[in-house]
Amino acid sequence: MASSILVKVCMLISFVLYVQQVFSSSNTSEAAALLKWKNTLQNETQSRLSSWTFHPNSQSNSSANRSLSTIPCTWFGISCDPAGSVIQINLTRIGFQGTLHGLSFSSFSNLAHIDLSVNSLFGTIPHQIKYLSKLTFLDLSSNFLSGEIPPEISLLANLKYLSLFENQLNGSIPKDIGHLNSLTTLFLYTNHLDGFIPTSLCNLGNLTLLYLYNNQLSGSIPKDIGSLKFLTELDLSANQLDGFIPTSLGNMKNLSYLSLFQNKLSGSIPKEIGHLTSLINLSLYENRLEGSIPISLKNLRNLTLLYLYRNKLSGSIPKEIGNLAHLMEIDLSMNQLHGSIPASLGSLRNLSYLYLFQNKLFGSIPEEIGNLTHLTAIDLSMNQLHGSILASLGCLRNLTRLYLHRNKLSGSIPEEIGN
Repeated sequence: MASSILVKVCMLISFVLYVQQVFSSSNTSEAAALLKWKNTLQNETQSRLSSWTFHPNSQSNSSANRSLSTIPCTWFGISCDPAGSVIQINLTRIGFQGTLHGLSFSSFSNLAHIDLSVNSLFGTIPHQIKYLSKLTFLDLSSNFLSGEIPPEISLLANLKYLSLFENQLNGSIPKDIGHLNSLTTLFLYTNHLDGFIPTSLCNLGNLTLLYLYNNQLSGSIPKDIGSLKFLTELDLSANQLDGFIPTSLGNMKNLSYLSLFQNKLSGSIPKEIGHLTSLINLSLYENRLEGSIPISLKNLRNLTLLYLYRNKLSGSIPKEIGNLAHLMEIDLSMNQLHGSIPASLGSLRNLSYLYLFQNKLFGSIPEEIGNLTHLTAIDLSMNQLHGSILASLGCLRNLTRLYLHRNKLSGSIPEEIGN
């Protein structure tokens, strides 16, 4: 009986020692990989990682064992799971200078979170990043990374957050990026990316934020982009996109921010945009859009900003725009709009900017404009407006800019302007 108990105790001790050895082996392997990476970094960065050090030979056996259980978990910017394996590297905003090529990605089997944003990281993103199979968060934004986005990034099946914005990345967006089914946030803006927007993006059913603006992307917007039904913000502006605005956008009922400005988009504004009842910001300016402003925009009751300027829009300004009670800025300038300025604009009591210049508007300035006491800027210049200048403009005490030139206005300048 006693011998049986002794055997069990010995087996338990052996198991505990084995587990400690495994954990210690894992710890030291990860620590060695981090130290090797540190040695490739520039001196200033190394000095900021002064806690990254390991000298077990100078300690007693007991203190060395204690060190094995905590290294590298106590190092600056490093977090571990309860077993002592590295799960997070967070070195954002520390003046980091160096590359990723000295980091052995295959040494970190449990790494889930990397944040190296807002530093001076340079060089390319290594293809070996594919070994980080448990990665859920990757932020390398606001650095000086160059080269292409490695296609292996599409193998990180658990990735939820991918942010590479404000770098010098070029080439195309990997076509297999649509395999990242867990992705909720994709920020690739302000790089030198070119080529088409891959249609596989439409497979990212969990995506809520998609920012690809300020690149050199060309081709059309994928027609099935409306399948991203959880998307709340979409910004594809400042690219070279052409073709039509897909009608499927109307399926994005959660969208609050839609920005497609400074592209080469043509055709009309789809009436389906009126289905986006959560929309707060609609920016379609500086394209080649034509046709009339859809009356369906009246449904966007949460809209605060409407920018459609510098297109080829024609027809009249829908009087229904006066229903958008939360509207703060409206710019329909530099189009081919005609007809009169609708009096219903006087209902937009939160309006601070009203820009309708360089169109073909005629008729008189509506008296109701004098109700918009929050207005700070009015530009109705370069139209065919006639009649007198409203005395009620003197009620707009917050006004700093009033542009009425190049019209057919007559009569005297009202003394109320002095208010």
